[in-house]
Amino acid sequence: MKRAVFPFLLGFLSISIELLLLREFLPQFYGNEAVYGFVLGFWLLWGAVGSLSAKKLRLQPKHLFRLLRSTLIIAMVVFVFLRLSRFIYGQPFGESLGMVPAFLTALICCALLSFPFGVLFFLNVDFLQGNIATVYTWESLGAGIAGLAVDLLLVPHFTCWQSLGLIAFIALALIMMVTPSLKSFLASGFIIILLAGFMVLDFPLQKMAARPFPLLKSHDSRFGRWQAVKIDQQLTLYQDGRAAASIPDPSEAEEIVHLPLLQRPELKRLLLIGGGMGGAIQEALKYPQVEIDYVEIDPDLIRLTKPLLSPSEQSSLASPRVQIHHLDGRAFLQKTANIYEVVLLAVPEPSTAQLNRFYTREFFALVKKRLAGDGLFSLRVASAENYQNLSLRRFLSSLYQTLSSIFTHVQVIPGDTNIFLASEGKIDISLNYFATSLEKYQISTQFVRPQVLSARLTPWRLKNLEAKITPPLAEPNLDLLPRGYLYYLTFWASQFSPSEAKIFDFLSRIHPPILFFLPLFIVLIIFTPLLTSRGLQSLPGLPLIILGFTTMLAETLILLWFQTKFGFIYEKISLLIAFFMLGLFAGAILSRKISLEPALSILIDVALFIIILSILWLCLPVTVPSFVPYIFLFSLGAVGGHLFIVSNSPLIRGGQSYGLGYGLDLAGSFLGASLGPFLFFPVLGLPGSVASLLILNILGLIFFLPYVFRQSPSK
Repeated sequence: MKRAVFPFLLGFLSISIELLLLREFLPQFYGNEAVYGFVLGFWLLWGAVGSLSAKKLRLQPKHLFRLLRSTLIIAMVVFVFLRLSRFIYGQPFGESLGMVPAFLTALICCALLSFPFGVLFFLNVDFLQGNIATVYTWESLGAGIAGLAVDLLLVPHFTCWQSLGLIAFIALALIMMVTPSLKSFLASGFIIILLAGFMVLDFPLQKMAARPFPLLKSHDSRFGRWQAVKIDQQLTLYQDGRAAASIPDPSEAEEIVHLPLLQRPELKRLLLIGGGMGGAIQEALKYPQVEIDYVEIDPDLIRLTKPLLSPSEQSSLASPRVQIHHLDGRAFLQKTANIYEVVLLAVPEPSTAQLNRFYTREFFALVKKRLAGDGLFSLRVASAENYQNLSLRRFLSSLYQTLSSIFTHVQVIPGDTNIFLASEGKIDISLNYFATSLEKYQISTQFVRPQVLSARLTPWRLKNLEAKITPPLAEPNLDLLPRGYLYYLTFWASQFSPSEAKIFDFLSRIHPPILFFLPLFIVLIIFTPLLTSRGLQSLPGLPLIILGFTTMLAETLILLWFQTKFGFIYEKISLLIAFFMLGLFAGAILSRKISLEPALSILIDVALFIIILSILWLCLPVTVPSFVPYIFLFSLGAVGGHLFIVSNSPLIRGGQSYGLGYGLDLAGSFLGASLGPFLFFPVLGLPGSVASLLILNILGLIFFLPYVFRQSPSK
């Protein structure tokens, strides 16, 4: 049992801590999925460094349980550091720290946590006298069970810090079972005391991190972290660190509702996607005939907020004319048979892949199917009233081109926020029209009034904005090629971080064909020094580099595909990664059941990668059930797990370090994970990125064929 417990614990602890670290990262960095790439990438990189350098540390297998216990203490320190990291960068609560701080923070956190796990992998193989297959099998099983436990048992009921404490308790219990000594009990007992204090400090440290704002409540839901701050009578809700709603905010609520609804003032059915907690529902109920479908994916938002609302705001939510649907906005549009006169989109700008899916051609086409013949669709995005820089014009132009590809008429109301109105029917945004409609239908407003709108709707301002965004300065925004996501990040960075803006601008100008061969270039960079120093005996390491890069880039792309299709990766990332890890376990088991020459096995595995990637490429543009990404992840894991074992065997027989193959795999994985959401996804899109992996694996297959024939027994 002792031989299995340590590799099992290695997988169980490393993946559970990594998953909880991912969830803890998002509230600090605005929920952007690029953070996933940084954390996954650096986790793999530092694991590789730990594995490759473990031999030089001269540690013994007897140090296994000490190092395992030490990782629990390190994890607590890292989570505290992450919680308070905004003080290091000098950014107040509610403002994004940006990509560079996210990059640096991921580098530091993963160095402290993943390096010891890389060392532990080497020690486990050494402990089992070089039996890397056994270590890899038990590690993969532990990782798969960790993913299931985090998704099914911990995330629905506990905060990240509480979950980390419970995971650590389980690990300590197993360690004490296999090392039943007084010294072990005392060491574990000391850590348990630290863990108890760590769990108690969860909310107090959140309040400290929110200073100088008074944090009233915090809640980790399946979809993100909600935090409520109240200053005087103003309640502000934050989701994953981003201000999601201010209550009351009559100015914003009136703008969201009346400028679109006055185009169809006699409407009977309204669909509101997001934005219902800031007063928009109250404003919409001023139209006497309207019935409202309010779509809000997270039921915890209303449960958290409702006790903090005024009686009038609570009564609007309880109105018989309001139906609340706890469903993803896109999923609701696909399922409902209702037809609406107006659809209002009130979600934040496309700063993440999750939000970008509400600004694509495919989403706009869904909206159009649910609109009446002359129905109207409205959305609003941040802008600048007088001066729009090039990055903003490109973002607005992309949005305009995307809407115009679906709707016949598109009009834009200028201001600090631009309101896009799209319809097959008439749209009139003249000042005279709004003034007449407000008076005719007796809609009482404080901010949407002729006196306020007059400066916003001058003919010069309308024509100036139209001249800047109607020319095709940018490409349309698509589900599978999210150009709008990249354009918005460039605009956002231009306001807060000019250096980051230059990076995003550079990415947006890369010619996609260049990236098709980037994976091959990356693999050669990693493999050439190995080939130079170790000669042809290092050739089995080449499939490991391809394996690492392919599996992690493909895994990252599948996660982003899941996010684009279904929109709730925060809830399901633990389960998705669990399926990948269980696939690794299945592949490792399979490698022990099937006896083939390693070279032939490698050839078959690379061919299977090509088949899986080809099927994935075909599935990307079509509608698939939500379980399909899980199947792809399991399949990639199974082939990857088998390939890892058979590629490592020649290296170990050739006298190489136990950690060499693991390090090569993780080095390729680091680049695949870190470049996926940051470079390949926004520039090449999902189909182009998968195609680049197909090119890499086909070339790898061709390159490896001569080696297979040389290793053939018939030689």
